[in-house]
Amino acid sequence: MFLTVLLLALMGGLGLAALDSASRDRDSAGYYGRETAAFFAADAGIAHARAIIKNDVDSPSDTPAFATEGAPQSIVGGSGGGVVTPSGTTLPPATYYGDPSVVDPIRLDEEGGSVPGVYSEGMNLQMKNPKAKFTLWKINVTGRGPDGASSRIEAKEVKIFLEGY
Repeated sequence: MFLTVLLLALMGGLGLAALDSASRDRDSAGYYGRETAAFFAADAGIAHARAIIKNDVDSPSDTPAFATEGAPQSIVGGSGGGVVTPSGTTLPPATYYGDPSVVDPIRLDEEGGSVPGVYSEGMNLQMKNPKAKFTLWKINVTGRGPDGASSRIEAKEVKIFLEGY
């Protein structure tokens, strides 16, 4: 009888340990999903900022407008209206905005030649006039998941301005 009670207690302890392990795995997967939604939102913000630099910036002195924390850009996509991961999983909707810890989330990089963030190179050795200005832009974006999880990404982008044409 004593041996049976001892075995029942041992089996009950193993069952509780397995239940606790499964619960921790579920919580861990939930944290990963929330972090993933925030990361993909920030990544979408970087893609949007790169498109702004490519299409809307006409000179190195421009300061492009970008979504702010007070007015974030919402991510809508997929059949569920959320972020679609590369594996095809649809996550809940998320938002992105310029990183509030910097003044301008899209700005010329501080490094550079005579003008920070601007590098000049000759385009044609036979024609001395045409030049290209390579501008290096720094982008800081924060992505926020629907439950408040956040992810910050910093990226750089190059834009070429041609002169002399």
